[in-house]
Amino acid sequence: MLGWVFLFIGEAIRVIWLPLAFAAGLVFLLEPAVRMFERVHIPRPLGAILAMLVLLAIVVAVGALVWPTVQEQGEEFIQQLPDLYVSVVDWLREFAVTLGLNIDEFLSQQAIEEWLRDPANQETIQELLFGFGAGAGVVLRGVAETIAVLVLAPVLAIYLLIDLNRFKKNSLELTPPRHRKEVAYVSGEVGTALGSFVRGQLLVSLIVGIASSIGMWAIDLPFWLLIGIISGFLNLIPFVGPVVGGALAALVALLDSNPWQAVWAVAIMIGVQQLDNHLITPMIQRARVNLSPLVIVLALIVGGTLAGLLGVLVAIPATAATRIVVGHLWRTRILGQSWEEATEAMIEVTEPPERLARISRRSHDQTRLFDTQEIERLADEDVPEDETV
Repeated sequence: MLGWVFLFIGEAIRVIWLPLAFAAGLVFLLEPAVRMFERVHIPRPLGAILAMLVLLAIVVAVGALVWPTVQEQGEEFIQQLPDLYVSVVDWLREFAVTLGLNIDEFLSQQAIEEWLRDPANQETIQELLFGFGAGAGVVLRGVAETIAVLVLAPVLAIYLLIDLNRFKKNSLELTPPRHRKEVAYVSGEVGTALGSFVRGQLLVSLIVGIASSIGMWAIDLPFWLLIGIISGFLNLIPFVGPVVGGALAALVALLDSNPWQAVWAVAIMIGVQQLDNHLITPMIQRARVNLSPLVIVLALIVGGTLAGLLGVLVAIPATAATRIVVGHLWRTRILGQSWEEATEAMIEVTEPPERLARISRRSHDQTRLFDTQEIERLADEDVPEDETV
């Protein structure tokens, strides 16, 4: 009964979940910067605001840099829509001829008018038009969620960053004392894996978008920047970015009557995907939860079915966190392994090259988001709420 109550309340306030998910992502992204400000004696509240302002400045600068080209290609796409329609119709005719069919009679003006006069088709059109009122509610809700994300997510992220230490301390106080150290350890591993995933996925998506744009520009493909941006953005969802980008690039090349360009576009996207899977992601995402491609695809399908875009975005992190917690309990309670052995079996840590390791090696006093030793100290000591950890 409590479960159904929580589901009902969660559905009633669903507009808040997407901003919370993006706020959590911003926390994982900005926490290292906030800690860096703390090390130079900048108070945590001011450091959180500075980190958010720096991120906003970077986004605005990148947007100002690419917007003129995006606007130009968007206007060009709108101008070419009639020609694209003619190209699609011609392609359909040619494809039908190869199958021994004649579709000209279905595409003529007379055929369209006869289709519109059909009472059954008129009834279908009326249902669609009358159903627009219900669909308008969905559209308005989507607009409200978008505004909520853009406005609420940064504000929530700042408050979470400011109160993060207090949140960790209060969370530990809710656990039984005999399990507090174990909860601290598992929380540290979950935080490390999720932080690596969020920061790594954003950086990987940026690299994939840049590489895709450069590749499409190199073969002089129309709308090369739009296709690169779409590929990079959709790469936030595993396996989706380069696949959709390659399909769009091939379609644009084929509509431009350039089949060899379509071949080159697909080849470049395959190369970008392989580079991402075998080089970029392993180097950037150091701490990765061992999830098979089958589990990832199933998690994306289930997440999208249950919660739409929000479900797709949080499916992989939620699955990774669940696997760490459940795997830890199984290996420690059933198999009798130690905490470290259970972690090594679930989290794959990629060591950087020695030269990069010397550059990026942490100082002794630097801690991670949900750092294990830090939380264990919180579990053992009575730390004041206003102490800077």
